[in-house]
Amino acid sequence: MAIIAPFRGIFYNREKIQDLRDVITPPYDVISERERQEYFKRHPQNMIRLILSKGDPQDTNRDNRYTRAAECFRSWLHQGILTQDTEPAIYLTEIDYDVEDVVRTRFGVIALVQLEDFEKGSILPHEKTFSATKADRLSLMQTCKANFSPVFSLFSDPDGEIVRPLRSCIKGIKPDFEFKELIGSRHQLWRVTDQRIHKKIQQKLYDKPLYIADGHHRYETALNFRNQTVAKSGTLDPKAACNFVMMYLCSIHDPGLTIRPVHRLLSHVPQHVIDGFAEKAHAYFDIETLQFGAADRAEVLAGFLAKIRAGAESGVIGAVLRDHRVFYVLRIREGIMDRLFDGQVPVPLRKLDVTIATKLVFQKIFDLDDAALDDERRILYTSRTEKALEAVSAGKCEVALILNPTRLSNVEEISEAGLTMPRKSTYFYPKVMSGLVINKIADC
Repeated sequence: MAIIAPFRGIFYNREKIQDLRDVITPPYDVISERERQEYFKRHPQNMIRLILSKGDPQDTNRDNRYTRAAECFRSWLHQGILTQDTEPAIYLTEIDYDVEDVVRTRFGVIALVQLEDFEKGSILPHEKTFSATKADRLSLMQTCKANFSPVFSLFSDPDGEIVRPLRSCIKGIKPDFEFKELIGSRHQLWRVTDQRIHKKIQQKLYDKPLYIADGHHRYETALNFRNQTVAKSGTLDPKAACNFVMMYLCSIHDPGLTIRPVHRLLSHVPQHVIDGFAEKAHAYFDIETLQFGAADRAEVLAGFLAKIRAGAESGVIGAVLRDHRVFYVLRIREGIMDRLFDGQVPVPLRKLDVTIATKLVFQKIFDLDDAALDDERRILYTSRTEKALEAVSAGKCEVALILNPTRLSNVEEISEAGLTMPRKSTYFYPKVMSGLVINKIADC
């Protein structure tokens, strides 16, 4: 059962914040350190001060980046920088964005969703999470008592029986908020306070499972926060604010849904391991090597990426190694995943590029254990191919694995089977912004 509820959202006050681009940011986990510094400089009330406040060597239990974020949140509410709606609402959104010179539109609903343990099957994850990130997000939630960015979830609506009436109710109505990101995506938001529409949404979504697309750490953090509250008090009112989490809900059949690949960047790899990569990889892959020089690198790179895209359905990934003037195209040997992992890795997971990269490259070739796979300092992720390649050429990492995007059908199949993909298996684009709507959970 997916229990949906309206809420009194908190927004930036447009009388005091003229341009929302100055204050709204992407979610914390896609912001680089350089971007973080830029957001700090952009505006004194930028959302970065709440979601990624700066640490200091002199921090204490009473004065640290979490307490400073909480103080900013309190003071911005007191000063009227942030204002809370007087009526509970469900918020409808549209995002217009560009993909390879084609404009796409994605429709979504922002509402509260009652927290459920994954075992109940109402809310389904699809990928593993990092321990350190959950600890960090829990500290922020404990001090700020708020959801600054919604969990992004998907629901099945093949006939449009949920989405079509919602889009009709805002047709011809000017949005309450509208702004363009720095990268050009346009965001629009409408408040819907009509309780009849709320009930229709609640009824339509009640028996539909929700698949977490983005925000697994945020959802698990909300669960941990709720469980801590229950442990302290012994009981919990089902209507308590901390029994809900803010979600952005989108149809899995929305033509505006885009999944980008998530490339892997590996650091702290000894040189002898890098030099022995190809020999060791031959046990698992058929390898095509594309050598390049300074003059023909761009041309060879284009061919390298084309070969990876052409192998999207057949387990083809790319590898780039520090100080190797070669692009490696890795084509998995037929049946190798079944022979090695039968009885260990469920069939739906074996065919995924992210599983192949984790099990064969990281664990078999580079000998990474579970602790290393959970180390966010050793394995980094990016959805931008050029950024992955630059990280290797600039010496920021030793290895980049270039992957194809995970497909929506994989997300649905694996979630429904109760399975989880490796960490960072999907990158839904564009992200739902932090600070567009805030949910306060201060009564817990």
